[in-house]
Parts: sequence; C-alpha cells; structure tokens
Amino acid sequence: MKSETIFDLFENAQIGFLVDSAKAVAGDIRLDSSHFVDDSNIVLNENIKFTSLSSFIADVEEPKLFTRIYCDKKFGVPYISSSEMSEIEPPVNSRFISKTLTGNINQYIINRGQVLVSAAGTVGSIVLATKELDGVAGTSDILRINVNEETNLGFVFTYLTSSFGANELANLAYGAIIKRVRGFQLAQLKTPIIDNKSKLKMNKLILTALESRDEANRLLKEARSLVLKYNNLPSISMEEVEKTNPDNVFEYRLASTSEFTHDYRLDSHFYSDIYRNANDSIRKHASNFRPLSEITTNIFMGYRFNRNFVDSENGIPYIGTRNTLQIKPTELKYLSRNETPKLNELLLEKSWILLARSGSLGGTFGKTSFVWGNFEGYAGSDHIIRVCANENETDPGYLYCYLSSIYGYLLITQLRHGALIDEIDPEDLGNILVPLPSDKQQKQIGDLVRQAYDLRAEAIRLEDEAQTLLTQALTKE
Repeated sequence: MKSETIFDLFENAQIGFLVDSAKAVAGDIRLDSSHFVDDSNIVLNENIKFTSLSSFIADVEEPKLFTRIYCDKKFGVPYISSSEMSEIEPPVNSRFISKTLTGNINQYIINRGQVLVSAAGTVGSIVLATKELDGVAGTSDILRINVNEETNLGFVFTYLTSSFGANELANLAYGAIIKRVRGFQLAQLKTPIIDNKSKLKMNKLILTALESRDEANRLLKEARSLVLKYNNLPSISMEEVEKTNPDNVFEYRLASTSEFTHDYRLDSHFYSDIYRNANDSIRKHASNFRPLSEITTNIFMGYRFNRNFVDSENGIPYIGTRNTLQIKPTELKYLSRNETPKLNELLLEKSWILLARSGSLGGTFGKTSFVWGNFEGYAGSDHIIRVCANENETDPGYLYCYLSSIYGYLLITQLRHGALIDEIDPEDLGNILVPLPSDKQQKQIGDLVRQAYDLRAEAIRLEDEAQTLLTQALTKE
C-alpha cells in the first residue's frame, strides 16, 4: 500500500491549504488556520507596498474593562454597547453610567470623527462616529481610532470597511468561542500605501458623508419634535420608558376590569401607567386620531419559507430586522431568484414602514425603519411587519415618524406578548392609535423624513465611491 505524504493529504482534502512558514513566524507565530485565509476576492497590484495602520493614525484607544454603575440622567452620561454603535439611530438616551463612580470615565467617551471598531463577539464592525455619538460613553469592547481628519481619516475608514481591510482585520481575531481583537493588534494591521491624490479624494468623500449623516439625524429629531408639537402631546422621557423593562423595578397598581380589552389581556405590563398615560394623552390632546388599520392599505408580514441562498449575481438581497436598523447593512445574504416560491410577495416597496415584530424589549423589537432609497426591491424576513400607508389618509413619512417616536414605540410595545421572546401580530398593531394633524403639517413632517433618508442614501453613495477609488488604487498597474 502506497503511503501518503502531507502534500497528498492536502491535495485529497476537501478543504486545506499550505502556508509559507515565513508568514507564520513573521508576526506573532499564529497557528490558527483562519489567520491566513483570504476572503477579500481582490487581486492586488504586485507593486503595492504595505505598512502598519499606526503609520496613518494618531493612536488606538482601548478602554479598560469596568463595572457599569447605572444612574439617573442628571448624574451620568449616555452609554451604548458595541452592537448599538452600528445602529442607524443608537439609543443614546436610554441608559446612563455614573460620572463619579466610573473610574477615569473619559477613556470611555466617544468623540465625533473617531473610527469605532467592535473588538469582541462580532469583530470588525466599523463606524465613523457622528454628532449623535459625540460625548456618549461606549463599552470597553469598542476600540477608538484617532485619525487626522485633514489627511488620513477617509482612507483609514474606507480601508477598514473594504473587503481587503475587513479580511485582514478578521484574521487578527483570536479566541475559541468569543473572538477578540486588541488595540495593539489593530495598530499593527497590514495596511497598503497608496498615492496621496487618492487619499485626499477619499477624505473629502468620507467627510461629506459624515456631514450628511449628521444633518439626517438633525432633520429626524426636528420631525419627531413636530409630531409632538402639532398633536399637542406632552413629552415623555426615556427614563420613564425604561421602567417598562421587566428587568428594572417599576411600580405596581390594581387594574380595574373596565380596562380589560376585547381579548382580556392578563399580562401586567399591558396595564402599566406609562402606556395608559400615552393613550390618554392622544385621546385628550390630539385634535384627530384613528386606529392604524383605518389609515393603511395593508399591515402584514412575509410568509415563512425554505431559504435558498446563492451568490449576489444570482440572487436578490435578503434582510432581517437587524439589517433594517444598521447604518449600512453588512453581511447580506442573497435569495435565489429561481428557487424561492412567490418571491414577489417578499419584496419591499418604497414608502413602506418596516417594524421588527419579534425580539427583545430594548433590542430590535418594536423598532421601525422607512423604505426610501435603501431597501426597495429587497426581500424581507417574516420577522418584519410591513405597514403600507394609505396615502389618501396619511403621509407615509409622517406615519413612520410617529411610529418611530416615543409615543409610537410605547403603543407598539404595550401590545407585545410572549414569555421569552417578545412578539406583536399585525392584527394587534392595527389597533394602536395614530394622532393625525392637518395634511399640511403631515406633509411638512414627511418631507423632513424623506430629506433625511435621501441624505443617508447619499452618504452610502459617497462611501461606495470611496471604495471604488480604493479598489482602483490597489489593483491598477
């Protein structure tokens, strides 16, 4: 019987590759095979030279692990996790950590223009901090990269979010169960040297994209404030909303049988004062209000099916609830055009409102997004409820703005059910009250929303243009 050499074993194996020993000892002598995998699909120009990321940045800040001591707003600063930093609208006003009881709190504060990198769990999520995150405290699992805005910020952000940069960053991760990247590793990241002209162009594109996102966030804040103003609704603080979380302590009271609805809800949260007060405020102060079902043409969720995923050339993008909340959806999957039954029934249309029908309270559940310059023609998961506004009855942009406001969120989460995973049904969603100001006021709010989403789409276009410049710089001869 012929004995097999190690080369024969690699040749006969389904998955395997040889690594030059020089590469293994060149760094920190990594022996995990994933460190040497190249999934970037970029064939680099052989004349490209490399250096470390530290050549382009001021430094990498890696905060220390700490005990989070939560407190009231007046005694603390807003706090976000590494997963929340990637959301298009981070919940920066819901949790606060103590200013006085958090040692060296400045190391956790995020500044506008920093490149944020998730360093544990899902390693390699990259975000450029907007004004919305300026002054917010972030978890120790967020690495902060400080870059000179006038020269290298655009290049560093574009490189880290490119397929080549993402591949190099992923290869740094270590850990058997929970992957992690350290600050000193990030500073040593293999980084290409490209011409200054391309870098300056990227810088201009990325800074313009950052300004577009800042303006979009400002417009949406203005629109939500007008929802309250035009409906004469009193403001509700996020601290009050936090009391609806069953993990927190909140007050109990006796509920009268007169408060029972047609379905005789027996879950105690349904009768919480904050929900009752929100409903009462709408009935008392709004000049006009109607159930959601009366001002929509349809409220439905996609059907469940066997998902056959293919490459991007042979499929259409498929998104779940998490994708709808991301600044820029990443790691998209693609559904087969030929092997997905009733594919047209899954496709999302312009002006629809998307709502996460399941998840955890304080997480994705009950959060909304607007289809405008982003998900048109994408296929949506069955965990996404589609709300289709009747444009003869209400402005779709206004309706989205209301449903994503504090009042909309409260009325949606009041109707949740489930012991472990919160859920809401389209039929129940149709019962929530929607205050309706004049058509002119609705259009003003709706136009602000559409303008904001146009700016977000423009930001993504500018970032894609920067990616094209980077690819050209890396591949041209």
